[in-house]
Amino acid sequence: MKKVKITIIKKYYDTELAEKYAIPALGICPVHQVGESFLSVDGRQPEGLCDFAWLPIRECVGQLARGELIQPSGTWLRDDSKGVFACVDGVRPVIMLVEAMED
Repeated sequence: MKKVKITIIKKYYDTELAEKYAIPALGICPVHQVGESFLSVDGRQPEGLCDFAWLPIRECVGQLARGELIQPSGTWLRDDSKGVFACVDGVRPVIMLVEAMED
């Protein structure tokens, strides 16, 4: 199986949603930092990666680890061995780049 690298590439904070739904002074996600990366081995969740970040990528990480594509070639991103995903936090999502590593 291939190793899969997960890199934090962006973080957002939706002020409008936070004002409507979040506790006061929630702020941007403190768990991960832009530039931080993790390595998935055998399609498993890397140690230190937030469970809520892992939820939306676990199947795609498994596909890449098995040498499969996330989507049919040419339907989504320029490089079919990569994907861009967000964690499940709708108020302060963390955006991740998921990419298969060369053997």
